[in-house]
Amino acid sequence: MTRKSGSSVLTKVAAFLLIIVLLGVIAVGVWLGVETQGFKDWTYFNGEQQTEQPAEEEQPEEEQPSDVTDGEGNEMASGTAYALPTAMVYSATTRESASASEGVTVTATVLPETAIDKSVSWNVAFANAESVWASGKTATDYLTVTPDEGDSRIAVLTCNEAFGEQIILTCASVSDPTKTAACTVDFAQKVTGVTVKIGNVDVVLDGDTEVTVDIGHDNTDRGGMISIEYQLSEVYTLAEDGITTSVELTHEIDDAEGAYFAYSYYMGGPQGGYSIDHDDISDAAGKSLYFDLSMFEDYNFKYVTTGWSGSTTVSNETPFSEMDTTAIKNYCDARTDKILWTLTATVTGTYGTYTAQSDIVLAAVDGWDQVGEITLDPSEIVFS
Repeated sequence: MTRKSGSSVLTKVAAFLLIIVLLGVIAVGVWLGVETQGFKDWTYFNGEQQTEQPAEEEQPEEEQPSDVTDGEGNEMASGTAYALPTAMVYSATTRESASASEGVTVTATVLPETAIDKSVSWNVAFANAESVWASGKTATDYLTVTPDEGDSRIAVLTCNEAFGEQIILTCASVSDPTKTAACTVDFAQKVTGVTVKIGNVDVVLDGDTEVTVDIGHDNTDRGGMISIEYQLSEVYTLAEDGITTSVELTHEIDDAEGAYFAYSYYMGGPQGGYSIDHDDISDAAGKSLYFDLSMFEDYNFKYVTTGWSGSTTVSNETPFSEMDTTAIKNYCDARTDKILWTLTATVTGTYGTYTAQSDIVLAAVDGWDQVGEITLDPSEIVFS
């Protein structure tokens, strides 16, 4: 009778176990590949599993004051017929208007309903034709009324130019000219321009404001208090008396190839990443901004590295205010021609809003010096 060798059985068992182990390793490798997206994203193991972020809700557009309103402030736009109001206010000419570029249609109501002849005539005239502004001018050069060919009660009003004397729009019955209705028409004063300064730096609105930052000194005269002024139209019948202003300096943080000085770079996996960031300046009018060393401290410029220690995220911040001149220069040289902030100036009045922007761009840095000499103290060194 043949007896099986014990060593042969052990060999087979070892081979079987080896196969099981290899299959397990392969399965773990496949699982790791899936969870790390090809061994690139290790956030699963850092307690920071990425989840799909919900889309940001679309914010409703801020309502803008209307270009034409009735006496109660209700919008009057092209494409709708309105009962003739007792008063109207224009804040833009018809050709400049976004909402009434084809004129405003008004309708005269003739009573009683049983009247046989409901036809009317229309007329425009200055309220005071002898005023300093109106003298020698013709009202129809500024406001024209065009009756509908099929129904004279319907007419389209067109404002051709800003006017400085109130205009009276009159509708009269053809069959009885003593029966009239009148509407006063005014032109509102509005903001026509805005000027922003950062101390002695003139901000180039609707363009780039290039600045040179002194990285070797503070308390320089480069910059200063942020101020805003505005200009108003000179021809109007209703003076503006409700102006508010605001200045905001904001920035974005994106990848290193982005347009802004601030950026974020993620290397992937456990290596982490690094970024440069700083503060925005809200309600900026009246605040100070100097383009020197104080800028880095006042608005929290910092270099941040991020990594992991086990399953814990670790961040280290190095403020620019704690760096030496060489380090600051290296970072700034790498971000030359990038946008420090986007400045937005807004002037809001009763009948309109004026907004302008400028990118504050780091054009260069100075205030640093090359090595001039190396000295020894004492001047002589004796080796014995």
